[in-house]
Amino acid sequence: MSRLALNPWTPSVPGVRATQGGTASATVLSGAEVGGAPLPVWTRFLPPGHMVVREGDAGASMFVIVEGSVAVVRERGVGAPRTVAQLSAGEFFGEMTLMTDCPRTATVVTLGRTVLRELSHSGLAMAGARHGLEGPVVAMRCRERFLADAVRSSPLLATLSPDLWLQLGSALVPCSVSAGETLLARGSPGTALYILLRGRCSVFHTHLDGHTTPYPDMEEGAIFGEVSLLRGRVATATVRAATPCTLLRLERDVFRKFFWAQADFRRALVRLGLSRMNRTMALIAG
Repeated sequence: MSRLALNPWTPSVPGVRATQGGTASATVLSGAEVGGAPLPVWTRFLPPGHMVVREGDAGASMFVIVEGSVAVVRERGVGAPRTVAQLSAGEFFGEMTLMTDCPRTATVVTLGRTVLRELSHSGLAMAGARHGLEGPVVAMRCRERFLADAVRSSPLLATLSPDLWLQLGSALVPCSVSAGETLLARGSPGTALYILLRGRCSVFHTHLDGHTTPYPDMEEGAIFGEVSLLRGRVATATVRAATPCTLLRLERDVFRKFFWAQADFRRALVRLGLSRMNRTMALIAG
């Protein structure tokens, strides 16, 4: 992703100049020219249809829309690519990756000629307040978007009350895992509940003679780990990331301390656990 920028906080950087018509041109700057690190704040002048970030890519910056608008597109997951939001001047995106180090959760494309201000971690600390982006504001918006994503993809979570979601927002921790990483191992105690936001997980049961029975893969919106969370038992199946995955994690100790008394949440997890156990027994018997 090229950085075509005239950085207003470092106007004397060589090799970067603004051109007429609202575009920009730049030579490639070596690490030595910028002190061995990317510029913390820079402005990007982009044409219509420009892909700013791609879903699944790593990232280390967020963006403020100065002029123009962008479309937020889900390219992966179930179904065809779809636009889930449009953002305009004054709004921001990319904070979920900046704050959590998780991969980009959506693709963002400009809808017209667009001016963006791109902020790294140090840029957010240095200049974020100029855009109303102080740390607590960005952190709160990041949690809101992760939770909205989870509710949108999970029918079970959509039944919970808004008040409960506000409480869960401070307890759920975003995390990402690589393909092949084991999240739950059959026979081992589970320590957390997981909500799968991006990616796909394979699930299987390993029998005493070593052969395995595969279960249906878990797609976005799946919740797992509830049996160990509720009953303190060992995991009844192994869950392994089939692709790179982004998840929300609720630690068992946090659940026990703050959410055990939430009857609606507990009942929803019990229903999920019973449904999963019945399906497991049917698959093993078949």
